[in-house]
Amino acid sequence: MARPVKQRKILSPYYELSFFPLGENKLNGNNILFLTEEYEAIKLIDYEGLKHTQAARFMQISRPTFTRIYKQARIKIATSFVENRYLKLSGGNIYFNDDWYKCQECECIYNVVKNAKNNFCPLCKSNNFMKTAKHE
Repeated sequence: MARPVKQRKILSPYYELSFFPLGENKLNGNNILFLTEEYEAIKLIDYEGLKHTQAARFMQISRPTFTRIYKQARIKIATSFVENRYLKLSGGNIYFNDDWYKCQECECIYNVVKNAKNNFCPLCKSNNFMKTAKHE
């Protein structure tokens, strides 16, 4: 029996992103799902310039696991570009470094310092918010 997939640690919340070819119907069924941990791997290596070992440590996974995630992310990006396919960032087996919340009124994403008693959005002061992911 295979081991259960370990959750990957994401340092900050992400915005729902999608990329699609101009003039194409993005809901054509030929879409590529880009997982959040793949996004984080690309961000840590290509944007922040970390080494695989450092990035794996940040995500609290092994270096070989990180390399597999990173390779899969690059394949999905290349496939999307070459085949003009819709790429949507969503899902994944993740948890955040801190508890992050999203305001339902102004869509502000924010975190709360531990033991703080803030029960409202810091931007619009609304109390209509939800936790973006659970911290395990």
